[in-house]
Amino acid sequence: MLNFLPGPVLFILNLLLVSINTLIFSIPILLFAIVRVILPLHALQIGIENFNNQVYKIWASINALIIALTCKINWRISGLENIHVKKNCILICNHLSWADIVILCQVMRKNLPIPKFFLKHSLIYIPIIGLVCLGLGMPFMRRYSREALLKNPKLKTKDLESTQKACRRLAMAPSTLVNFCEGTRFTLEKAKKANSPYLHLMPPKAASLGFALGQIGKNIEAIIDVTIAYPGTTQKPFINLLKGKVKEVYVNVRTIPIDEKVLGDYLNDKKFKHDFTMYLRDIWKRKDELLSKEVYLTYKEELEEPKSNQ
Repeated sequence: MLNFLPGPVLFILNLLLVSINTLIFSIPILLFAIVRVILPLHALQIGIENFNNQVYKIWASINALIIALTCKINWRISGLENIHVKKNCILICNHLSWADIVILCQVMRKNLPIPKFFLKHSLIYIPIIGLVCLGLGMPFMRRYSREALLKNPKLKTKDLESTQKACRRLAMAPSTLVNFCEGTRFTLEKAKKANSPYLHLMPPKAASLGFALGQIGKNIEAIIDVTIAYPGTTQKPFINLLKGKVKEVYVNVRTIPIDEKVLGDYLNDKKFKHDFTMYLRDIWKRKDELLSKEVYLTYKEELEEPKSNQ
């Protein structure tokens, strides 16, 4: 354990180790992504997809070792012992920080297929990482303003097209499609601006999840609901993780039934669209109550407005 080292030293060390790990394993993924474009043969596509998934899994496992080496974290994980999924599944989670991606990869790597995240389209421009995520088939989502949608209603379908492509990729190799339904990282400032009815969460967006479930809901093994928090570390959890200052991580995991409440035509059935949206809001209400009871009741200072989340 190297957590005795000063925070700035750990930050540089973690950044260096994760960067080297990412660079090494990005090379084969990028090379095979090029091959996929040049030779779009179905059998070859499936083979490359399985290979890239294994590379991604090794990358996530090494990152987990790096975190274990440099951070002394008290893991408060509940419900995971009952989760063992081998086939495709969908995972929904609240979103607090970039650290969520790292933590989910570490916590879920032995219990679920590799995760593929819904990502903001702007992340595609991050050197190497953006192209790797694209090569792995992660859906990039654009968030258009109300004004832009009014000017061009066709923009509404762009995110759904990305979701549809990601769903088709699931047929090639088992994966976990991860949706941060809030669409952005939570801060009190954002929550107030969005008139969020929750204390610790942003309002969930139902469209991409409802559409994805309509596409592949009958062909997935499970829907996983994850609630995540960093007790005592609301300010810049990702930076503090790299500095070895995240002392506790809270993760609650449960399954959601695959039934008529989640399976339907979200685009064309107005009643189902309304019912599914209300159902998702009820899930978020449960998350909010869980966080109030299990996390923020103990760490009352967490209710103070954080300066920023990263």
